[in-house]
Amino acid sequence: MKYENRKKAGKVLANKIRKEIPKPIKEFIILAIPRGGVPVAFSVAKELDIPFNLVITKKLAHPNNPEVAIGAIAADGTYEINERILYYGVDQENLDKLKNNALEKVETRIKKYSKGKQLDVKNKNIFVIDDGIATGYTALVAGKYLKNLGAKKVILAIPVCPESSIEKVKKVYDELICPSIIKSYSFAVGSYYDDFHQNTDEELFDFIKKAKKNNLFYE
Repeated sequence: MKYENRKKAGKVLANKIRKEIPKPIKEFIILAIPRGGVPVAFSVAKELDIPFNLVITKKLAHPNNPEVAIGAIAADGTYEINERILYYGVDQENLDKLKNNALEKVETRIKKYSKGKQLDVKNKNIFVIDDGIATGYTALVAGKYLKNLGAKKVILAIPVCPESSIEKVKKVYDELICPSIIKSYSFAVGSYYDDFHQNTDEELFDFIKKAKKNNLFYE
């Protein structure tokens, strides 16, 4: 399955959620992983009439090749790392520096996107939404972080993912909802979208503004 854009993917995902969630969906809130997860989450929020907000994380990039993600980290310091990378030029000292720098960026993003507010997710049922996963590190960190905050049930809902990531994701999440699971050794989320442009902060704030206008923003 190939999606026209993230908003259209959100509509397909919303239909999949309707079919797979037996309990009243109104009991859930949505937390989007920015920036790519925001348009998807906004579409799902509109379709299901449930509110959304953001869960902020930061990818950890290889110090010698910033394009290569080796893990991710959340605001409380929860992190996931590809341990094999430690054998390829990233020692513990470099890893600690990466984590500290990324944590500072997470805090900056929370101030920028959420005005520094800590979301209350204790005993909440949550859909974590992104535009897809490849390695799955960002999604894993988001799920662990929300459970650390006391979330009751955390479900990962994404339009597309590789079959190879499912087992890893299910170790953290209570459920996975995905309309398009790909059996492939080579996987890139953007390959399954016609329009996969990099979302801007302006677009993100516009979606938040629309959500607030339609009473679809969780605060």
